[in-house]
Parts: sequence; C-alpha cells; structure tokens
Amino acid sequence: MNYLGISKFIEKNIINIILFTYFFYMFYFYFFPDNFIFNKDMKVGYLLGGDSKRYILGSEKILNSELPARKSYIGYMTFIAFFKYFKFDLSYVVISQIFLSALSALCIYKISLKLSTKIGGIVAIMLYLFYLPIQVWNFYILTETLFICSIIFIVFFLIFFKKKYIPIIIFLLLYTVSIRPHGIILLPSFILAFIIWCYIKKDIKIFWLSISITIILLYPIFLILNLYLADQNIENMISNTGIIWGYNEISNNSEFKISNNYDNNFISLMVFFYDNKYIILSSFFKKIWFFFARVRPYYSELHNFYIIVFNFLYYPLAVYGMIKLKNKKSLGVILIYILIIAFTLTAGFTFADWDSRFSLYIIPLIFIFASIGFTEIYNLIKKLKNSY
Repeated sequence: MNYLGISKFIEKNIINIILFTYFFYMFYFYFFPDNFIFNKDMKVGYLLGGDSKRYILGSEKILNSELPARKSYIGYMTFIAFFKYFKFDLSYVVISQIFLSALSALCIYKISLKLSTKIGGIVAIMLYLFYLPIQVWNFYILTETLFICSIIFIVFFLIFFKKKYIPIIIFLLLYTVSIRPHGIILLPSFILAFIIWCYIKKDIKIFWLSISITIILLYPIFLILNLYLADQNIENMISNTGIIWGYNEISNNSEFKISNNYDNNFISLMVFFYDNKYIILSSFFKKIWFFFARVRPYYSELHNFYIIVFNFLYYPLAVYGMIKLKNKKSLGVILIYILIIAFTLTAGFTFADWDSRFSLYIIPLIFIFASIGFTEIYNLIKKLKNSY
C-alpha cells in the first residue's frame, strides 16, 4: 500500500481509528491495573471514590424496594442496581461507562460536524476521548461519567431535533436531574433556553405559551429544588468549605452569618446569600478561576502542567469558536451557552471542588466550541496560503 493509499485509508476510517485507540488504552488499564496512571488500587475491575459506598448501599435499598437516604443521587443508584439485579459485579458498571463515553464521543463528533466541518468533528472527538481527567472517571463507581454523557446526549438530540425525539429528550432531562444534585441546574437552564429560542424564532404564540407553562411549573420546580437543597444542606457546605472544598489553606478569610432559622430551602438560601453577600462576592472570582483553571495547590507539578497545557490548547480556541459560531439560533446551541454560564455561576456562589470534577460537566461542551475555533483558524490559514 503506497503513501497515497495509506493517507486515503486513514482519512476514510479516521473515526474508527480514534475509537479503536480509545478502547485500546481504556481496556489496557482495565486488564493491566498495575499500570494505571492515576491510581494503582484497581485490582477488581473498578475503583471506589469517597461517595461510592453511598451509591452501592443506595442501589441495594432500591433492590429491596426501599428509598435511599440521599434521593438526589437516585438515578445513579438505579444505574448500579440494574447490574446488581442481573448479578453482574461492579466491573460491568465500568465497562458500560467506557462504552457510554464512546457513544457520547460520537455524539460530540456529530454535533461538531454539523456546527463546523469534519476537521472540527475530529478535533472535538479527540479532545474528549484523550482528555484523561474526563476519561479516568470511567473506572470509578461515581456519577461523573453517566452525568457527563447524559448532558451530551441531551444536547445531541436537541441539535438534531425531530418530533419523535421529544419523549427521549424528556426522559433524558428527568433522568439526568436524578443522577446527582448538579442535575437540578438542567431544568431552569432548559426552560430558559427554550424561552430564548422561541423569542429568537419570533414564534409569539409558543413564546407566551412557554412563559405560561413556566409560571405553572414554578411551584413543582420550587418543591424539587427544596428537596435537593435539604438533601445537600447547602448553607453549611458553603460556609464550611472555603474557596476549594476540603482545602483550608485557601479560605474566604471571613466567618459566615448563619441564622438558626435557616430551613435548607430556596428562601433560606437567598437569605443566606443576602446576609453574606460581601463574603460571597469577594470570593466569587477566585472560585471561578479554580473552576476553569482546574489546577490545584496540592496536585503534583506534572499533573498541573498537564492541565495547563490542555487549558492553553482548548480555551483560546473555544472563546474564538463562541465568537465565530454562525448557527447560534439552535435550541441545542442556546442550551450549551446557558449550561456553561449556569455551572460557572454555581461554582462561583458555592465552591470549587477538591478534584476539579465539577468543571468536567461542561468541558465537553467547551471542546465543541474549541473545534469550531480550530476550524475557523484552519480555514483562515488556508485562505492566506491561497492568496499568495
């Protein structure tokens, strides 16, 4: 096979080659855990994190027809319960998460292909599949992989919207909300995106109908939000956390005012924010910096260097892609913008997490913009070359 033939073969099968490479390195670490880059404790096909026991115990309660104590994670507990019901061990959860990541990668490729070009799609899928801070969570019995993939699936079905997808979108929205507490962000984000989309389309009837439905749904959404807030005890979490969860060396340098009348609901949360507005605002941008930079003072130099290199790789491209994106009127695209803003604000008003997991929920969406930015720069370079 000559050079031209090899080149054509690679061009024709590039996505299959990327997926094959992804599965190779995923299953290499699965079958040879002693060589695992991030953790050498994987001896039985899976890794346990700090919250893993909670999910496993919750899944057992579900199988016994009982409700778990932490209901805001019931979606992931049900996911684990499915495998336990069929007598599969937890290593099958890991295998399913690896395949879900591959499926979501194909969705990212298709989204980027539609919003840019094939080159953009290739860039997006490669960034996603070979960004180890995302893919490492495939091996953990934790919510991250399922939550990230579910967000990508929602965006995919909205970008390629057809009426027959409506039940799938509704199911995915409700299920994603149940995977982990951050899921609650999706409900107001989707509603806001839908209202903006109707306004942009100048469909006045649908616009006012959506406003009316939103007003009607405010009360049940309010009740759901209160359940989540009560489950998480947000006020105490914010006041005891500092800038980075669990890292006392970087703190707010102030004491929060916590009233004895706080009831862990939305109204008490707003009162808490008002009572502590100066402390919260003073630390807001620090939290957002750690949220996006993803570096941590306690990471190794090599770990932080790896993250910084990737940051310089995709953030400038993503910003340029956000500016240059032509198709900004799609419901899916509007939702991407709002989700990035919503998750960022949530981090700013609460805390940056210990291991930078929370920013991973929007990093794949940023990769989509980065692929658009890369395509625009690539086309610009081609035009400059052709002009000489």
